[in-house]
Amino acid sequence: MALDQIRTTQLQLGQAEPSRHLTAFSPPGIAIEAAKYPFLMAGVLASPEPSEYLSIFDHPESWIGLDREAILSMRRRLYRLIVPINAREREPLKFVEALQTIALSVIPVAIEVEIADLPPRNLQPLGGQLPSSTPVEITSLEIVSNPEISRVAKRIVELDIPASEAAWKLFDYDYSIDQVARLMSVGLLGRLDSRRFVPTRGAYKAVIDAYISRCLMELSGKHESSHFRIGMSEIHGENFTIFVQPGKPQVDYFRIERTQRGFDRDVSLEGVKNITLDSKTSVFADHARFSVYKDLIRRGESSHVTIFHYARNGNNSILGPWLVRAGVNSALDSDQVILDTKENAITVLETLLTPDISIWTKEKSLLDDFGGVFKTVENSSPLGRL
Repeated sequence: MALDQIRTTQLQLGQAEPSRHLTAFSPPGIAIEAAKYPFLMAGVLASPEPSEYLSIFDHPESWIGLDREAILSMRRRLYRLIVPINAREREPLKFVEALQTIALSVIPVAIEVEIADLPPRNLQPLGGQLPSSTPVEITSLEIVSNPEISRVAKRIVELDIPASEAAWKLFDYDYSIDQVARLMSVGLLGRLDSRRFVPTRGAYKAVIDAYISRCLMELSGKHESSHFRIGMSEIHGENFTIFVQPGKPQVDYFRIERTQRGFDRDVSLEGVKNITLDSKTSVFADHARFSVYKDLIRRGESSHVTIFHYARNGNNSILGPWLVRAGVNSALDSDQVILDTKENAITVLETLLTPDISIWTKEKSLLDDFGGVFKTVENSSPLGRL
């Protein structure tokens, strides 16, 4: 699986663009983007400047406490060094092996690439992922440091098992969702004969869906929470309120975004089909659910959890769903208010919810659109008329 030393030779035919060899440093990080299937644009996230903090540039679990500009500055330093990959044939093999080795590494990796030139840094959103700097096409890629690959990860990715089972094992060893999605995107998870490169955004979706399905199996038969809990957090100006009540495992996600036109509302109700959500809400809801189900597994109990997300700063959209995961995790870990009855819980929720309850319940009822399936609160309560 490890990549041997590769020697590359460029043939100069006619008026070829001048190129140069560049040493760059990856946190490690990988970004696979859709092109025209079976071709994908597979890339390494790397900075031409070494940094003692490089390892956290693509490790969001380390960002709590950092201000927004510090995060964006790190991401702006990471170019996407890209090359076309045939996802079906896993070619060119030398690039496939290099990308897989980088994805497996648990420490920063030094690489040497051949490029025409580096453009100015320009932070670009990646739709459902963290932003990065400008994409740069490369013609060669050589690993020039010694990647450190954990024996646990190596053993798991060598198993001929479904991707869902491999992901569950990795999570059990405290691998982050970003690390697991990275391995999925470079074709290192799943049955050996069905592995292929997939866009990173799709890898996140596949990993989250598989994880939640396994969580539902694990939580089957677990005792239901006997009380009501309310937790809150604020991160980069966005508010997250979680309302936990006894019930079967279910996670519903409500979102209000402040815009120049006023407030945009959307909701994702788990288990409800044929609902048209905007793509942002759909992705954010997936990541919110991932955080909640990890918490339910940790607690070993079944609960119905409702998330209220108030996105008051539209500029935060560039941070992608990481912000939602971080906000929900923070609310779950907060000093929560614990109550014994639903009536008391609703009364407290009304006083703590941001923005005011009147904003969440204003105008057309969201519940009317979804057949009245939302049962977080009693119909007689203000939230029941949302």
